[in-house]
Amino acid sequence: MGTALADAIERARPRSDLGARSPFAGLHRRHARTVDVVAQSVAATAPAGVLLVHPAAAYARSGSFAFLDIAITITLVVGVALVIGMFARRIASTGSLYTFAARGLGPHAGLVTGAALGIGYLSVAVNTLASGSARIASLLGGDEAPPWLVIALVVGFGAVIAIVVARGLRMSTRILFVLEAIAVVTVLALSITALSLTRWDVALLVPRAADFSLDAIITGVAFALIGFVGFESGAALGPETRRPFAAVPRALMVSVGATSVVMLMGTAAQLSIVADRPGAASLSAVTGLSRLTDLIVAMSFLACALAMTNAATRLAFAMSREGLLPSAFGRVSRRGVPAAAGMILAAAVTAAPVAVLMCGGSRQDVRVVTSPASILGFVLAYALVCAAAPVFLGRIGELTTRGALLCVVPLGGLLCILGFYLAATVRDNLPGLLWATGILAAVVAAGAVRVARHPGVGERIGVHDWPTDADCLDGPDRS
Repeated sequence: MGTALADAIERARPRSDLGARSPFAGLHRRHARTVDVVAQSVAATAPAGVLLVHPAAAYARSGSFAFLDIAITITLVVGVALVIGMFARRIASTGSLYTFAARGLGPHAGLVTGAALGIGYLSVAVNTLASGSARIASLLGGDEAPPWLVIALVVGFGAVIAIVVARGLRMSTRILFVLEAIAVVTVLALSITALSLTRWDVALLVPRAADFSLDAIITGVAFALIGFVGFESGAALGPETRRPFAAVPRALMVSVGATSVVMLMGTAAQLSIVADRPGAASLSAVTGLSRLTDLIVAMSFLACALAMTNAATRLAFAMSREGLLPSAFGRVSRRGVPAAAGMILAAAVTAAPVAVLMCGGSRQDVRVVTSPASILGFVLAYALVCAAAPVFLGRIGELTTRGALLCVVPLGGLLCILGFYLAATVRDNLPGLLWATGILAAVVAAGAVRVARHPGVGERIGVHDWPTDADCLDGPDRS
């Protein structure tokens, strides 16, 4: 059998009817593995860091319904992942959701999706870079670390992110895999220890009727969603992945499943502590390992900043190749990496918190804008992709009742969450929401002007990778 296969390959001819160039020519295509996509997706969600920060705040928002909020969020995220998989099995593009939405709803919907997704990526990258650096500074300089130390660490870690992204995909994803694996294993060990201290009394997680509030639950789901945003970023690695139509959908579901298990177990541990011992609101308070937990949070957040910058770089690369962004974002280095885009975006991610800190602001001042920008960006992008999927499937003649339901259900959930979250943010953080929506509107308007002035740009929006002559072989000539 092996000899016959080798003989057939030897007698095959190169194809000559597919074209010599892909829209992503120059990119190092078809070299990454499924583990790279999983590492990118998991690191972007930062499960270890989120687990050590969010559950106590979630309990304060939703009371005994906080664990249910996590379960609802996981169900919603699985639905969104299934919808993204519908596209990922048919289209490979560094633009990921931006390209998917454009293929279903047209260039203008794609433009809104791309702007929302890009703002989401960069907002989370800014926030996690600042938070991770501040925690490292507190370990080095005490709780009242001097601002100059935080600024120096932000600049240093920002430079490392720029270098790693510019060096290549596999280097960045392997670093992400190692960092997040160490963080997750440590958090799971701390969670098991905490659960043993509460004697595995999961009854503490059962919702109490007295805590019920529809507004608090839906707002809690929106808050919990922060722990999952970025899981879709692995789809941006499609053109660089071997067998992308199989590897990317599988990797996304593995990432969501693994993150869900970690989130459920870690949240159960922390919420049982909070419910049983209100004065000890975290794993660090119970275990006495506050310095270790701070280090784990910092590692997880810095890995997240790298993953988000990586994803934003691929998105900018796609938009540049289509003519929406300057050509510098679409250039590749000799390694086949959009290094210039990575370094520009890493510099932007670094400059934002540095500017705030140098003006006498704090990390919380950064979060005033980045928090609403990230939720608004990701939820809007997810909703548009869910709306685009049935249109896309119908256009290619593959829409089924089951597929339509898989799209409509998460779309309804996302719109509900977005509405409640916007209402809550108007009440609690109107300036931050105005900044976030203003930035989104400005980016979309700039893109729309570009499309209006250059009709060819609109026609190119939504391009995706396709096989070239060099990728395929014909069978032997039978004429």
